[in-house]
Amino acid sequence: MSVLTVPFDRLTRLARAMEIVTTLGIALVIAGMVACFLIPDWTRNLLLAKLGQVGAALPITPQARLAAAGAVTLPVVVMVYGLFAVRALFRECARGRALTVRAAHHLQVFASSVALQAPLGPLTSALLSVAVSMADPSGQRLSAITFSLHDYYALIIGGALFAAATVLREAARLADENAKFV
Repeated sequence: MSVLTVPFDRLTRLARAMEIVTTLGIALVIAGMVACFLIPDWTRNLLLAKLGQVGAALPITPQARLAAAGAVTLPVVVMVYGLFAVRALFRECARGRALTVRAAHHLQVFASSVALQAPLGPLTSALLSVAVSMADPSGQRLSAITFSLHDYYALIIGGALFAAATVLREAARLADENAKFV
């Protein structure tokens, strides 16, 4: 066994494991979001997590749960799309194709989905507060927006991953170009 095959063997095992973990994560995110809006206490927990104490005062009627589901649909879709992309990246790595333009593309898509979570966080909190308060039968209306360190962190991590993916894409393109000369 050469020195180079050992790290790639480890990468292959890790990539296969992460592909499974990502697949499970996709299923859990989707199932969790559906359950979140079917179970009122889970909807309340989501409101508390996204809006803090403001979310505690909002009514959890069936209309409010439906409105909350609509408000979080876009960020969840973006997240799941990114998870599908990173799962495809892990699949490429497991097949020994880690240094390819295709792998770089999957990483760029994932990075973009992570970075998009930064503006979607405050937007979602605003939509949640308005949507749920619109469903309030008492007529009280509320608009709240929250900013989190997690939103900033998502932007930085997404940007760093996108930069790394861009470097990987260029390196893979140059490697392909050089292989054609030989």
